[in-house]
Amino acid sequence: MTEEKWQQLKGELQDRCQAFEIKKQPGDFEGEEIEAILFTNTIGEFRLVRSVKPRLMGEKTHYSGRLAATTGIEKIYSDTETVDMVKLFRNQNGDWEEIDIRALG
Repeated sequence: MTEEKWQQLKGELQDRCQAFEIKKQPGDFEGEEIEAILFTNTIGEFRLVRSVKPRLMGEKTHYSGRLAATTGIEKIYSDTETVDMVKLFRNQNGDWEEIDIRALG
């Protein structure tokens, strides 16, 4: 999902839903940003989460032929390309259950 479409979706949710809240936080991976939208409509309470992180271009393995030497893996990320994932959750009696977005239409 592009940034433009994400902003458009946020605007539509804000116009159509009763309760609306946005939370931003850093992710677990290097350079990852997570934005969560909590909203309530006539069907129930939902949470839409978008995760954006740099695209992994490859990995370099650093090693030595010596005995008892350690190895290391260096991950190479793109400076220009990003990967984003969008997930939808529904509150079911206090538990957030993921909904398959592709099944919605």
